[in-house]
Amino acid sequence: MNVYLIKSSSLRLLHNEIKKITGDSSNIIRMNLDEININDVVEECLYDSLLNETKYVIINNFKINKENNIVENYFKNPNPNTVLILITDNIDKRSIIYKAVSKEGHIIIIDEIKELNNKINHYAKEKGIAIDYLAISKLLEYNLDNYDLVLNEIDKIALITNQITVNEIEKYSVKLISEDNFDFCDAIIKKNYKKISDYLDEFISLKLEISPFIALLAGQYRIIRAVKKLTISNDIIAKKLNIHPYRVKLAKENSVNYSIKEIQRKLLELGELDYNMKTTNIDRYILFKIFISKI
Repeated sequence: MNVYLIKSSSLRLLHNEIKKITGDSSNIIRMNLDEININDVVEECLYDSLLNETKYVIINNFKINKENNIVENYFKNPNPNTVLILITDNIDKRSIIYKAVSKEGHIIIIDEIKELNNKINHYAKEKGIAIDYLAISKLLEYNLDNYDLVLNEIDKIALITNQITVNEIEKYSVKLISEDNFDFCDAIIKKNYKKISDYLDEFISLKLEISPFIALLAGQYRIIRAVKKLTISNDIIAKKLNIHPYRVKLAKENSVNYSIKEIQRKLLELGELDYNMKTTNIDRYILFKIFISKI
């Protein structure tokens, strides 16, 4: 059965893996399951190309759930001229889909930490960069185990030195905000005041960096401002903003809580917060609490 189920948190590794499957073929159909349903996927797989050449159907944001279990019917009688590639963020080995693909198709999981360590080390060697195991672990910690971001940091530090240790990373690299802070940002955008209070206390107690959080929150406000101003489809907005359509969909859902005037005010307040943190002697966490109190 020409079906692949692929899990990867790295776009770069994912692209490489897909390239191994599709080769030089140009007969590739890409679909996003956030914009269509599983029946559309099955229909596309059943259609033959005009020249009966192999067709590659790549499905982004595939979710292993009961709603999509009907794809198993396609697995029982697949089109031999179609290669179906399902890209998912989560693997559930107990699911019907996983069991069916593992039995007849191909399961590829390419973001295990051990594998990332090896790939990062190989990348550094090819670039003539010396990096030890502790440094790789620190880069993964700083970049939330994201392979693509780690390679970007290696390239950046290599402009200064080709001997990368933990000291260089702590000196030249910035630790990204944690997954909890994405939840904190989401609580602010949705004006969930109970969660905002809880996350704020945790944020301050852990002495987390405020500047990256300002950038994250400002980015969310700008997307909401854009979707409120633009009366075009999600796909076109996503292309204009160079972001994933799913982020546009979420922004539209959250936009009902805001007016354009309020979004503009929030962006100005974030700019003032950033400026005051850099130019005054007031404790940055006090400034941050003042900003949050205005949400």
